[in-house]
Amino acid sequence: MKVDDILTESNGWEAVRKWLDKLFGLTTDLPSKLKRVKQGFDEKTGEHVIYLEYRAKAPFQKALPKSAKVKAIPDNQRKKK
Repeated sequence: MKVDDILTESNGWEAVRKWLDKLFGLTTDLPSKLKRVKQGFDEKTGEHVIYLEYRAKAPFQKALPKSAKVKAIPDNQRKKK
């Protein structure tokens, strides 16, 4: 894919997302996501900074289950025997 194709394409973000899929070898049927998280300006270097988040589901992997949090009871609320 050429840079001109991305710049002239009506949906350039879609092309970047597909390119990242190929780059990382995640060309499965599972959907991937690309979004701009934050944007700013670095005054020290004079550069625009854009933070992107790329998420892709890997095949044959699933999220780890979270264990339940145990709340500590403050000393003043414990029952005295």
